Amino acid sequence: MKTIKGRIWVFGHDVNTDVIHPPQFFSLDPARVKSGLFHGYDPSIQPALQPGDIFIGGHNFGCGSSRETSMRSLKLNQVGAIVALDFARIFFRNATNNGLPCLTFADPADREKFKKGMLAEIVPAEAKIVSEVGEIKLAPPGAFIQEVWAAGGLLELLPKKSNVAQA
Repeated sequence: MKTIKGRIWVFGHDVNTDVIHPPQFFSLDPARVKSGLFHGYDPSIQPALQPGDIFIGGHNFGCGSSRETSMRSLKLNQVGAIVALDFARIFFRNATNNGLPCLTFADPADREKFKKGMLAEIVPAEAKIVSEVGEIKLAPPGAFIQEVWAAGGLLELLPKKSNVAQA
């Protein structure tokens, strides 16, 4: 999997999916879904995002409902990865299935080293994030999870991993 490069955005604990993408932005229109990312939390975040940006979170990132619009808004905004202390399990699975890398810190104290706006690179295969604070170890993701991320999501692997006939 490729190195992920972007600016850091720092969030706290228990970032709920309704905070990630508020219900008033639920839509079939991709532009509306994209514009809703973190709108209720801080409407200045979404317009300032750049492809590859990296979110740093605390405990229980992605808690709450499992609505697909939260994941869709992250993908439409081309968020590169999320590194947190831990994730709500269903959020982690949705992210993995959609090809969005979610990694955790090997040492939880390392989270405090990151500040908004820092430039960073994540090397998923080496389980590390590199920035001006140095090289920080991440918990190594499993080989299959890395394969799903590299493919761009679980659906991209189905024809390769199963006997499903390709159209």
